[in-house]
Amino acid sequence: MPGTTPTLAELGEIVRTSTGVNIDMSEVERRPAVTFEELDVDSLGLLSVIASLEKQYGVELGVDVEECETFGHLIDAVEEALGGAAPAAAGHTENSVVIDAPFDLVWEMTNDVPSWVTLFSEYAEATVLERQGDTIRFRLAMHPDENGTVWSWVSERTPDRAARVVNARRVETGPFEYMNIHWAYREVEGGVEMRWVQDFHMKPAAPVDDAQMTDRINTNSAIQMARIKQIVEQAAVASRVAG
Repeated sequence: MPGTTPTLAELGEIVRTSTGVNIDMSEVERRPAVTFEELDVDSLGLLSVIASLEKQYGVELGVDVEECETFGHLIDAVEEALGGAAPAAAGHTENSVVIDAPFDLVWEMTNDVPSWVTLFSEYAEATVLERQGDTIRFRLAMHPDENGTVWSWVSERTPDRAARVVNARRVETGPFEYMNIHWAYREVEGGVEMRWVQDFHMKPAAPVDDAQMTDRINTNSAIQMARIKQIVEQAAVASRVAG
């Protein structure tokens, strides 16, 4: 309703009436980082959605298509325009790297969970617990921290090779209220771009807040992506030499 922030269901209906695309909103709830592009809403359709929101809520959103990749981005824009933005926005990070290697090799190496103990520098354990179709449930454990504490949790991920995306979430959330992860791959000049998107919110009793965790994730993602790039590119060179 005008003057209040739209719910996901209300926003889904606005998208449907503005674009003709009937979106499964349960999928959006399950995958908060899913993009409009993945949902088959093109830039012209998104412009129509923005215009409809501005008309319905009597506001000027002041955003363009490039700034509105997800439903969360649209809701944030309406909240800001109405002056009612949430006091503690959830954490969101996006990091990417271009790997000079064939897509098949990049996909296979980065989605081989048991190999993460060597692909990443931070994991001491990566054990698959269960497989159901394309979805796997697995346990990750970090190397001991400076106090000797080993942090461990269970996650779940579903790769979609045809769409070149992976969606994951923490099952054992630990200090997080939730942690949703989206990986996307696309071929670009120079190789394959691998992009990681993480949406999360810290529990009130967590030792760090969303902003601090955002900084930590961004710092560590850069380190891990540089390592992965080096390892996969070395494997690509070795494969070419052997072939």
